[in-house]
This record gives sequence, structure tokens and C-alpha cells, in this order.
Amino acid sequence: MKLKIGQLNELQVVRKTDIAYLLKSSDGEEVFLHQNESDHRKLEPGQFVDAFLYFDAKGRLAATLHEPYVTAGNPGVLKVVAVKPGLGVFLDLGISKDVLLSKDDLPVDESLWPQVDDQVYVDLRVKARLTARPIPYNEIRLITGNLNVGDEVSGFVQVIGNIGYFILTDEFNLVLVKKSNVRKAYRLGEILKVKITYETPSGYEGSLIDFKEVVRVDDSKLIMDVLEKEGGRMPYDATTDSETIQKVFGLSRKSFKRALGLLYKERKVKFEGNETILVKSNE
Repeated sequence: MKLKIGQLNELQVVRKTDIAYLLKSSDGEEVFLHQNESDHRKLEPGQFVDAFLYFDAKGRLAATLHEPYVTAGNPGVLKVVAVKPGLGVFLDLGISKDVLLSKDDLPVDESLWPQVDDQVYVDLRVKARLTARPIPYNEIRLITGNLNVGDEVSGFVQVIGNIGYFILTDEFNLVLVKKSNVRKAYRLGEILKVKITYETPSGYEGSLIDFKEVVRVDDSKLIMDVLEKEGGRMPYDATTDSETIQKVFGLSRKSFKRALGLLYKERKVKFEGNETILVKSNE
């Protein structure tokens, strides 16, 4: 049997050295199992074990009897344990060596990279070294029929796409959240709650927008923040075009007008020409 890196291999114990066991396959290929990787088991020559094969920190082929959370061809959800700018993020594989999710498989914008304790659904990629590969949405088996419109479920961002986000729920439902149903940018692996808004034969759609009244208050705060940064006067009002509003505030024109109306109703702003002006407390 040829050694399969990134997978469990049935190997036979040949002998024990001062620091390791020598294992071999049925084809006679040999690999070392450090005693620290024996999972506290005492092994005897001739005994067969199921060992996971990986590359150690020095790039050498090594074995462990600790069972990994994911093996090549058997994807699973791994947690982020470290972020290395310019390199990628490291995921807890369940063995002594973490696995790298390379920058090549992450967004160009590092602010969208997963952070510590975020989660990513990955498989293992075996080349010159063992790395993680995020599973794209079209490779995830769709599960439908177990959620209802209006349900709020937990999940994490698995894919950041051109049309929006694909959220993988705790029950492995895949939920598409279009950009029109978000209020901010979310990072890959970010854990959140998504509200189910629609069900189709091909999957679910959802929203990351809070209830309307809460959103209106939050949007008003965004406008106030910009006003204060602009010194109490800004060249934007209800007539400003959608593209400018989206660029400056990250809001749709409808949401901007609604929040602006709330501020005007509360007498926090007034309008002159095409400008919005902060109302001073003594006015």
C-alpha cells in the first residue's frame, strides 16, 4: 500500500528507538512516529496502527496517532488559531501541527481574512506540503426542507462572492445573502446569525439586516458620524444619487432617506440647498 499523505494509513510497527517508532506500509515504505505522537499508547513490534501522515515543521514526512478533525477527501469545519499577515491563517487540525489556509485562497483585502476563533469549512490539499482548501459553494451538498422563512439561525461566512455572501449554518444549510441584504462588510469565517427570507428548490436566501426600526437608528448614527467628521455640514441630502450614498455611507438610497427623515423629525439636522446641516443644541 502506497503511503497516503493527509489520510489515515494502516501501518505496522517495525521497532522502537529512543525517541520514535519506525512504521512501515505493506509496500515496505517507512515513516517515523515520534513518541509524543503515539497518543500515550505503548506500541509493540508487529502491531498494526492507523496513523495520520503529514509534513512536520521541517517538511519531513511524519506520522501521528492523534486523530485529525479533517482528512484529505473528508472535509470539515476547522477553527482559526492564528493569523499571519502576508502568509495566511492557521487552522486547528486536531494534531500537534496546525494547517495553513494560504493567502492565495483568501480575499486580497486582509481585513476580510478570518480572525482567531472564526471557522472555515475546508478540505486538505496535498502537494509539497499539507494545506487547507476552502470548499466553494458549488461543492457543498445542499440541505433544504429543515428551515422556515423567518427562522434565525447561526452560521459563518463560507464564501464572499460577487453577488453577496454564502453562509454555512450549524446544520450545514447554505444560505445566500445578497449584497442588498447586508449593512456592512463581513469577513470570511465570521460567525453570525442569519434570518431566512426565502426558500427555493436549490437552497435558501437570507438577510443580515436587523429589524427596520433598529436599522433606521443605526443608519442615522452613520449619518451623524459623517456629519461630525465634516464639521457639521455635508454635501449630501435626499436628492443625492445612489452611487454616492453607497460609497460614502454604505447604504441604499432608500435607507439613507429613511434615516435622514428620522434625524429631521428629531430636529437633529436641517437642509439648505443640497446640503445637510447639523442642528446645534441651542437652535
